[in-house]
Amino acid sequence: MEASRYPIGVIIPTYNRSDVLISCLQHLERQTWQDFEVIVVDDGSTDSTPKLLDEYQRTSPLQLRIIRQNNSGPARARNLAASALHAPICLMIGDDILATPEFVSTHLELHRQRPAQKVVGLGLTRWSDSGQNVTAFMHWLEDSGIQFAYKELLAGVRPNWKHFYTSNLSMKTQFLLENPFNESFTKAAAEDIELGFRLEQQRGLEVVFIPDALAHHLHPTSFRQACRRNITVGKSVRLFHNLWPDAVPPNRNSPVRRGLRRFMLNNTWLLPPLAVLAGLSTSISCPNPLMLNTLGCYYAIGYEQTGPSGRKV
Repeated sequence: MEASRYPIGVIIPTYNRSDVLISCLQHLERQTWQDFEVIVVDDGSTDSTPKLLDEYQRTSPLQLRIIRQNNSGPARARNLAASALHAPICLMIGDDILATPEFVSTHLELHRQRPAQKVVGLGLTRWSDSGQNVTAFMHWLEDSGIQFAYKELLAGVRPNWKHFYTSNLSMKTQFLLENPFNESFTKAAAEDIELGFRLEQQRGLEVVFIPDALAHHLHPTSFRQACRRNITVGKSVRLFHNLWPDAVPPNRNSPVRRGLRRFMLNNTWLLPPLAVLAGLSTSISCPNPLMLNTLGCYYAIGYEQTGPSGRKV
């Protein structure tokens, strides 16, 4: 790797998120620690992202490089960015992450104190209070472990591979180069926890939770959007389980729930109206059995209809 004057670099995969990407970069401009590089990988965006990035780069104070690839997913985008990074510390964020001023310096300080290759820094991500209406459903996503499990981490649970959240995560660049993301994952789902699991099994991964590395997540999410995403998540988790059967948790669903989900999989025409009702129910009570079972059915569609190779059957 080429020697660098920068002790840390930020890598950001992006796809059709021009509405928030520039704000993400502007928050990096406001860091108390300014000595870092930034690489954005445009994953084949078809919106105004390429034009806006070029315009932004011309006047930005950031040490910014832009790489473009055909749409292949964030796993390949992060691998590509890591191979181009000069800094010895790699800080991964999403294109919808708004960093607080001490964000970069907090990640950097962890690695200065803990130089071992296996040490990974996990920052704290919270919903942004500006630019979106944070609903009760979104709060549940944040605290339930469905999207993130920061509530348990803040309560003192020791982090592990299941908390390998690349929306706010730092590691030694060489460690990532030696252990790249699996590019079979072509969507933003489970590609990060697969790497976390692999690193824990093979390289003794140690995740350190650093809540002072705070960032805000600007990604308005409706119940219907979560249902659609759960299909993608189901497909990716099935691929993860095919790669690592030992990671498959025991099925704790009751026979009644398993039967209900099998019925819904055989009658998927019922799911759209059910999702509407379940979405309305979240404004009354969240969580509730209707929303939980509806989300589970959408997840099962992706998981059960994906074969051992990861292909849809």
